[in-house]
Amino acid sequence: MSRTVRIGTRGSLLAWTQSGHAQELLQHAHPQHSFELERISTRGDRDHATPLIHMAGTGLFTKELEEALLDGRVDIAVHSLKDVPYDVAPGCVLAAFLERESPWDALLTPHAGWEDLPQGALVGTSSPRRIAQLRAARPDLRFADLRGNLDTRLSRLEKGEYDAIVLAEAGLVRLGWQARIKQSLSPEVCIPAFGQGILVAECREDDAPTRALLAPLDEAPVRRAADLERSLMRALGGGCKAALAALCQPSQAGWLIRAGLGDPARGVVLRRHWEGEDTLAEVAMARLAEELLAGAREAGLVWA
Repeated sequence: MSRTVRIGTRGSLLAWTQSGHAQELLQHAHPQHSFELERISTRGDRDHATPLIHMAGTGLFTKELEEALLDGRVDIAVHSLKDVPYDVAPGCVLAAFLERESPWDALLTPHAGWEDLPQGALVGTSSPRRIAQLRAARPDLRFADLRGNLDTRLSRLEKGEYDAIVLAEAGLVRLGWQARIKQSLSPEVCIPAFGQGILVAECREDDAPTRALLAPLDEAPVRRAADLERSLMRALGGGCKAALAALCQPSQAGWLIRAGLGDPARGVVLRRHWEGEDTLAEVAMARLAEELLAGAREAGLVWA
């Protein structure tokens, strides 16, 4: 029998576009059903004034979507994985990890590139992770908080409020705005956030029919990379408000994993990497976390 499946999404243009992509994949996989998007306002979207690091609690961009799942208003919630805390709401499950778009951070600027930013340039970003790494690479830079939808942030750059802004490249690509990117920041400059570039679909844990609908969208290599990155996130004890970074990519040996922990105020960053077989990856994650935390304590870093 056919059914109408409701997909919860944040209200921004990017969130609507990303959820629309999931909607198209579901419709193609299950043409007998109907899939409808429903906008849900989150606390992180309603408050554009408070820097993320000063907003209490976790799940700033996911809590209301999970509440809508649990009370039956929607059947599926689509998130950018980098916004999802390690522990999802009881009764919910991350059921499908979609394809990963570019994981990198993107520099947008009227200048020629990262190395050509003028001395003392003002960079717009609300991410402690980005500030720590960019300050480590360029101690002369200044930083100002930048919140709001992507079009709002881009407008502020165009008005000359900043010399440059840094955004997740994946969102710009999904909106078809990649021509605005001046430069993709290399991992030597800025390791991405946990799960950056990955879309994930969440549903109720006991909703077997919806889990079955989502199963064809789940990409095993993306899920594995996400699980490894998020296991490191849990071991380090942080989320999107902390200056923590990790990226897991396929390599000839199995996986290449880069991780970082930084102090945004001091511009000091500790970096570690590991490459090896998949069967050794969990142990490697635990070891990387131990090394980073020990090094941070020894250096007196404040990352969260």
